[in-house]
Amino acid sequence: MVDLELLKKLTEIPAPSGHEDRMIHFLKDYMSNYADKVEIDSIGNVIAVIEGEDAKAPRIMVSAHMDEIGLVIRRIEDNGFIRFERLGGVEPKTLFSREVQIVTERGLVDGIIGVRAHHLAAYQKEIEPVSKMYIDIGVQSREEAIKLGVKVGDPVVFKPNFKILNGKHVSSKAMDNRVGLLILLETLKALSRERPRATIFFVGTVLEEFNVRGVLPAAFKISPYAVFCLEIGVATDTPDLKDLGPDLRLGRGPAISLFSFHGRGTLGGLIPHPQLVKFIEKVANEVNIPCQRSTFFGGLSEASFLPVLKEGIPAVDIGVPCRYTHSPNEVVAISDIEATKKLMVNILKNIDERFKLERGIL
Repeated sequence: MVDLELLKKLTEIPAPSGHEDRMIHFLKDYMSNYADKVEIDSIGNVIAVIEGEDAKAPRIMVSAHMDEIGLVIRRIEDNGFIRFERLGGVEPKTLFSREVQIVTERGLVDGIIGVRAHHLAAYQKEIEPVSKMYIDIGVQSREEAIKLGVKVGDPVVFKPNFKILNGKHVSSKAMDNRVGLLILLETLKALSRERPRATIFFVGTVLEEFNVRGVLPAAFKISPYAVFCLEIGVATDTPDLKDLGPDLRLGRGPAISLFSFHGRGTLGGLIPHPQLVKFIEKVANEVNIPCQRSTFFGGLSEASFLPVLKEGIPAVDIGVPCRYTHSPNEVVAISDIEATKKLMVNILKNIDERFKLERGIL
């Protein structure tokens, strides 16, 4: 069984992109209990190492981003209401009347994102842009807000709201990517008891929700032979999405991403190394773990630019299917978390000096 109390704890730690210090501190302490060595790089990536028993086996990296989507304060009005911008891919229509926490140097400040009263809502024809939204923290002036420690540039996160649904699913803000982070930690813990043949680097990364490139300095430093990125997969098993995208469902096991492409702005995405996918599916079949195949147009992950780093680092995303992504209530299945952890443990235990990733193999 996975540690749901640990997952709850992870979702409660505020760690918006660029402001992950509380999570960095937690991860360093937790990982130090199981790893041979833990270090923090200059931008905040936490790198834990378990030394393998076979010096000829390749170095392998497993990553999961620790940051979450949120908001950032851009102005404090004279009347104390707070204007903000999005930090990461927050969907504006999910924001109205949400409980939030402002992450200040002095602590967390509770607030509510305002919404027009229902009795006057008839005059509102469209969803207001983020530029017109505001946070109410219960003050009457800018001076009051400043006395609470609130400043321009402070990040904002959704208030913790972890819950278990029908004993089978888990709902929370920041399930993207605290569920991947949980699997990273659980896999580290498992392999600390049963040494792998390969040396494994477990990396909690920063800045994924902001620019997806926070992983790059860690990968450059480690220079791994391959990288497994633990993420969420966008589930399409709800009534509004059943005819869109891949058939990715909760409760049917981890999702192996075969294709992702953002398609806007800087082109980015990932087509994983074919031999890496074959290896994952071979291990999954051997230990009887059903997996789902996933393709996704319109998004990307931190794995996207690893294949063009240094001499080229093969990478793949392994995701836990997730409903209502980038909303304050993301939902995953407990069985999928367990299956993904089991898959990762077995993948890493099966890597030795014979593990080769080559192209041109038919």
